[in-house]
Amino acid sequence: MYTALQVINLGLGKISSSRVERIDPPGTSLARYVADGYPTWKRTEIAKRRWVFATEHNYLCTRTETLDFGDRPYKFAMANDCLRPIRTKRSEWKQSGRFILSAYEELRIDYIRNATEAEFDPLFVEVLAWRIATECVEYVTQSNTKKADAINLYRDAVAEAGRANAYTIGAEDNTSDDDQYAFLTSRY
Repeated sequence: MYTALQVINLGLGKISSSRVERIDPPGTSLARYVADGYPTWKRTEIAKRRWVFATEHNYLCTRTETLDFGDRPYKFAMANDCLRPIRTKRSEWKQSGRFILSAYEELRIDYIRNATEAEFDPLFVEVLAWRIATECVEYVTQSNTKKADAINLYRDAVAEAGRANAYTIGAEDNTSDDDQYAFLTSRY
């Protein structure tokens, strides 16, 4: 089990930085920097890949309204913890902001959720710690060389997590039936 402060200090330790004692409220300028950046860094790292620990399967969406027009007349709200929906083959729905439009009255989707630190896979902790290190290295050391090294080690951590099946590898279906064959019709 990890806390946000433990993950932050793990990342800072990778660049030989001093630890922060607290982030709520932050006591130093470094603590303020990581406290401001950490929520965004965490969410973007989770959203980049289909991490096993952060994937919610077969979620029943709540319908918010029925629209009077279009081929997708049903509007569904995404879950509050949804960072992004996952498109699967033959998904007919279309995302519109924080809503999903569908042709069907009931909709089940898979999505990437904003997981808590207690749910983190140890391999994700390593990836996030290196992300924190890459974000903080110039702030702490003012060294571009160390930043390049941190980026390479971040990439190594991502690759290692992929080899260990900590996240699902492979492309998501990013085409809808409407534009699946658009390349054929666009030429003529």
